[in-house]
Amino acid sequence: NADASTTGESALISMNNHWIANVATSITPLLEPDVTRPDPCVESTTAEETSPCSTAAEQAAAEQYCAALNGAIDSPYHNCFDDVDPAQLFEDCVFDHCADPSMACDTLQLYEEECQAAGELDFTSVVDACGVCNGDGTSCWPSCHALGDPHYSTFDGMRYNWQGQCEYVLTSDCRGGRRSASGFEVHVRNSRRRPLPGRQVTVTMAVAVRLPVLASTRLGSVMTLEMHRTQAQHRLNGRPLPTLPWADTNGNEIHANGRGLRVYVGTVGATVVWNAGSTVQVTLEAWSPLLNNTCGLC
Repeated sequence: NADASTTGESALISMNNHWIANVATSITPLLEPDVTRPDPCVESTTAEETSPCSTAAEQAAAEQYCAALNGAIDSPYHNCFDDVDPAQLFEDCVFDHCADPSMACDTLQLYEEECQAAGELDFTSVVDACGVCNGDGTSCWPSCHALGDPHYSTFDGMRYNWQGQCEYVLTSDCRGGRRSASGFEVHVRNSRRRPLPGRQVTVTMAVAVRLPVLASTRLGSVMTLEMHRTQAQHRLNGRPLPTLPWADTNGNEIHANGRGLRVYVGTVGATVVWNAGSTVQVTLEAWSPLLNNTCGLC
């Protein structure tokens, strides 16, 4: 929990199974059962996109931001270049930066995930403790994230790895010792990834957010957002997502965030970001009543 102290909290690592969402723990899973249904083949009718960089200055700024992917020998990702070619993601990063700078960081995070998937861990991340690319770690409020296969960082800054394969409570409002006191809760589904030599690991495949509802809406008195790997799979109360950005009268907002989604829960000052890869981050604002009042893997 976010109390700026990690004293005694290492004991929580061996208790991660406590946060499994199933009948035994009396935690109701928020994600629908994982059923794979292949999509029909449909030829694309979309013309190739042109670069959104409208000036040479924009192009230069984008290339500087994405420089870690430029293949240079002094890149912090240099040790990974032989395993994962950065050329296409460098182009994607530049394109995204010119279209919306906030999207480009997702591409850098994606490359780091692909390096990890290839078994290359000897590189320097450009993502700081606040989840900011090329940042200095001083720009954030308390945050928790699960990254890669999966590496956890709690609100208190404690770091650990957890390879369980199930649906877990990532974080929940536990004011008064009662889980989900306000209705806010985040679940993650960890599934086994393709095996690597000598390693058996899992990754975060989907995320669900229970959104607090102060007054009944046309979607019901309880709202659950399911976030998956593709836009077509996302669901709000079991239905396809409405047009984004979306907001309700309860202070909940859903925004597109690159390939993923960003969710703001105004009643508790929490933001949940899912990159549609394997990274999820929960950030609490300085005034949030959840500070020092959360439970779960975070």
